[in-house]
Amino acid sequence: MKYVLINFLFFTTTLFSFNIENDVDVTLLSILHSESEQMLGKTSESSKPQDSNNFSSLYANALLNYDVSEDVFFSVGGKINRVTFEDNYDTPLYLRSKFTSKDINKEMLSEASLNYDDGFYALNIGRYELNYDWLLGSVDGALAMVGSDDDYSVRLFWFNAYHHLQYNYYMEIENINDNKGMYGAISKANFGALEFSFFDYFVEDLRNIMGTNISYIYKNVGFNFSYTSAIALDLALYDYDEEFFNGSLEFLIDNHFFEVGYSKTGENGLVAMIQMGNFMFGQFYLSNQVDRENSQNGFLKYIYANQNYRFEMIAGATQYDNSFYEIQNDMHSYEIDSYLKYNYSKLLSFDIGAMYMNVDERDPLQVNQALVMLNMVLSYENY
Repeated sequence: MKYVLINFLFFTTTLFSFNIENDVDVTLLSILHSESEQMLGKTSESSKPQDSNNFSSLYANALLNYDVSEDVFFSVGGKINRVTFEDNYDTPLYLRSKFTSKDINKEMLSEASLNYDDGFYALNIGRYELNYDWLLGSVDGALAMVGSDDDYSVRLFWFNAYHHLQYNYYMEIENINDNKGMYGAISKANFGALEFSFFDYFVEDLRNIMGTNISYIYKNVGFNFSYTSAIALDLALYDYDEEFFNGSLEFLIDNHFFEVGYSKTGENGLVAMIQMGNFMFGQFYLSNQVDRENSQNGFLKYIYANQNYRFEMIAGATQYDNSFYEIQNDMHSYEIDSYLKYNYSKLLSFDIGAMYMNVDERDPLQVNQALVMLNMVLSYENY
């Protein structure tokens, strides 16, 4: 570990000490992460006692773009994560829900692609990183785009491998669907203050995930509505269709942002939709059970931001069902998350977060949970 840390610090110091050439863009993100999680147990079950999990990790992500010409560039990126301290759960049930150092001590090539982009046509070939609805991480394949996100665009993609590494998370899927891969399209159109998008991700004979999002912003008021459907095809092992709806109203008053929202999950939950390793169905860190069957959630978010500080809080209540182990209907859960970010400088910032979730006493799967985490973030870019 000392060897890794010394080399990381040497790399960082070297990067900041030299003047990078004009045709090379460099982005560096490093996070020193620490968290403490408490499972508060259930008095009625000896198999679900109180227990705690603590760990710290060092995460780094570097990306280099080299301009071959005005429209063509190479991208090379890498990620590394090392757990510096770990005190795992003693309870096997809780331990199965956590990523340990064995899972997340990784080094990975996050990007190695040849890219063309003239402002209207774009093409990426190789391993590249995506940050789209229902699709987040590094993929091996090809993506082509026509248009501009400021007006309209259509993206077509295919990939057969997926990787995603964070400071407390790792996911990998190789040879997707026997190397047939996953392919689809993402389209977007802007009509003044109204933005419309549609996506369709298709895994042959297994599953088709498609959805739409509509957002509108006029001055300091806006709304967002999205709907996603996952349809099980002939060879799907988990052969249930799934659906998710989310809607919210937004208000901005000076530096204060308010959002009031509602989401609804279909009768089969959201198991298939999260198989790519991303939980993008709700805004809660601990999920607040919005992925469960017949889940209905109402939430309120508040954000205050200025040049140095950002404070965010979200609270919500969920009604949900369960039929995995035993049938329980009309259960309730509550969650409140709060975050505070302090920008010490352009390069250095600090984050602290506290989350608490209270689940129904009848819930056969989960217990009340509390989490506190702290991040020191170093970020740099030369453009």
